[in-house]
Amino acid sequence: MQIDDVQLLRLLQLADSALPIGSAAHSFGLETLTVENLLTVERLEQFLRDYVEESGQAESIFCCLAYRLASSFEMREWLHINAQASAFKTARESRNASATLGRRFLQLACDLTDSPTLRLALQSAKQDKTDIHYSTAFGLVGGMLAVDEMATVLAYLQQTVMGLVSACQRLQPLGQNQASRIVWRLQSTLIALAHQFVGAALHIDDVVLCTPLVDLGSMRHPTLSTRLFVS
Repeated sequence: MQIDDVQLLRLLQLADSALPIGSAAHSFGLETLTVENLLTVERLEQFLRDYVEESGQAESIFCCLAYRLASSFEMREWLHINAQASAFKTARESRNASATLGRRFLQLACDLTDSPTLRLALQSAKQDKTDIHYSTAFGLVGGMLAVDEMATVLAYLQQTVMGLVSACQRLQPLGQNQASRIVWRLQSTLIALAHQFVGAALHIDDVVLCTPLVDLGSMRHPTLSTRLFVS
């Protein structure tokens, strides 16, 4: 499906790093790995490629499932998808960060669109005390705005990488040009991931995730003597 001008502008705004949801406050465990010298500039590109290939697969599936829910919203399924996303995030800080960004993102989308479905999604999760995760919120909003599914997933993955690289620029001697080259070279990985899941028959049981290094970094983050990031 070809994306039209309005959809393109909406997608660009939603995926903008300057979107006021607080994403710049989170490193998702990368601060700990940098402090412990497990993540350096020299290792960063390969680390991010591995990170996206592993964590990005799970997040892409959740994003797709939420996207498809937009066409016939079912509250119980929405809550189930988010509860499952929480279960896969074993590190408390990263889980809370994802939930904080997801709630703020969906709240902002409600304010921008005044969509009854998005408001129902927000209120039902609040009443059920279920976290709303960033990937599911992004997918649901993309579906409600009728943005192409492939474009929605790619935009989510791209902003994920951009956020991590931005965090590393504040943690490491990583220059702007080098950071841009890393993001540019990761594009083929993001496209391959999106093509793997968009259009496929998906189920929660398809989600597989194994990120022990990142999870441990997130778990150890509260013990750092000084911190730049919330997570």
